[in-house]
Amino acid sequence: MNGGWITLGWIIVLGLPLAVLVATILWPERIPKDRTVDAIARRIQDEDGQPPTADAGR
Repeated sequence: MNGGWITLGWIIVLGLPLAVLVATILWPERIPKDRTVDAIARRIQDEDGQPPTADAGR
């Protein structure tokens, strides 16, 4: 039974960090609302004093 515990320990020692690494690489990052294309376009238009276009609020 000792060999089983050692094997389980190595699986945890190697598998857990590997799982965390894969999750951080593959997990999609949420884009903040003020960093979307529409929000940036709206800020530029506000700075320029231009009226917002019809497609800026998509």
